[in-house]
Amino acid sequence: PFILVNIGSGVSILCIRGEDEFERVSGTAVGGGTFLGLCRLLGCGDTFDEALENAALGDDQRVNLLVEDIYGGGYDAFGLPPKLVASMFGKILRKEDPYEDVRKADVCRALLVMISQVIAQVAYLSAQRAGVDRLVFSGAFLHS
Repeated sequence: PFILVNIGSGVSILCIRGEDEFERVSGTAVGGGTFLGLCRLLGCGDTFDEALENAALGDDQRVNLLVEDIYGGGYDAFGLPPKLVASMFGKILRKEDPYEDVRKADVCRALLVMISQVIAQVAYLSAQRAGVDRLVFSGAFLHS
């Protein structure tokens, strides 16, 4: 058995137990459509390929608040490494000018990281609930 995570404009998650034995167990409306829609609104790219190219040039750590930004390093008591994202887009709240030292490519990268983490978390929890430890990702959101 395995979990199939099909990522398109949204995400559909199926539990496959056999050739004719499968069911949709979860999903989320946060997917490729969310990524491209927000990228277009924020001027990070008008096409999926353009948005991915911009994301590849960006640094999400300029936008996302990290554990080290809060504690000055890792938080060992909870096993949190310094570079772990504590709050998506949280670093923006600490700036008087939210655009200071932030490029559109950084925003695009942060969006990609955020949406990918949402998808991964929903997929992981779906696998845990179904008692399955193998996940397969497919769909138009994935590029080689």
